Amino acid sequence: MFLEPACIPCIVKQAYNTSKLFTKGNKELQLKIIKEVCSEIQNIRGYNNAPHFSAKIQSIIEKFAGTTDLYASIKEKNLNNVKKFYRFVQIMIEESDDRLETAMRAAIIGNAVDLAANPDFDIEYEINRITDIHLSALAKFKNDLQKAKLILYIGDNFEEALFDKFLLKEINTIKTIFAVRSRAVLNDITMDDAKKLKLNNICQVIESGSKIAGTDLKECTPEFLEIYQKADIVIAKGQGNYETLIDEKRPIYFLFKVKCDVIEEKSAYTKGKGILLYNQKIKK
Repeated sequence: MFLEPACIPCIVKQAYNTSKLFTKGNKELQLKIIKEVCSEIQNIRGYNNAPHFSAKIQSIIEKFAGTTDLYASIKEKNLNNVKKFYRFVQIMIEESDDRLETAMRAAIIGNAVDLAANPDFDIEYEINRITDIHLSALAKFKNDLQKAKLILYIGDNFEEALFDKFLLKEINTIKTIFAVRSRAVLNDITMDDAKKLKLNNICQVIESGSKIAGTDLKECTPEFLEIYQKADIVIAKGQGNYETLIDEKRPIYFLFKVKCDVIEEKSAYTKGKGILLYNQKIKK
């Protein structure tokens, strides 16, 4: 868990971009929001990582906006755009020599849909780069999959979960539990979102208890924590889950797209790269 100085201007920029969504050009209101956001930076040492700090910033914006689901309409709009490519990716997987590998690549592609770190995403561009995704831990994952009886799949963004369905279907011979956020934060997936995508028709869906754009184990539910400890495989989608879980002691497979300089340094993969990363350090 970490919060680098470079995270601060990035989160402030996210706050500004979010404020523009509902202020309808009211720059005076935008200025009030940014001033309060910048004031909170004085308390930066009280936050463990960027998702924790980002959650506080979102609460400030929600106060001015008068809503706790700032991205609701944008999530639906983006989902409709992503849906245009669903059948194409589905055919790609069906015709693949390795359906599991291609489904995993598709799931990682979906992580490009990030309204905070990557608001100008281009899903078609990402699909065209599907072979450029780095899967160095794939052999290890396949080996673990053969022995697994329980998988915990921690979701990330709402729109990208449409592509998570491909991977969930490929591993559905094993009991899989999909975890969602317990409140609307950025464009992350909630229980209502999961039902809209009919994820509950593929596997069991639970709330994690986390209310940040990541997984805060201190606020997670007893149900989630029990599954987290018992699961033979934990899959964590998205950069936020990587930021909040990378220092945990249990093995985790992280699937995400590297979206900033800080994560580039931490992960040792270049910005823009889609990766499957295994937390191997705990296996020493």
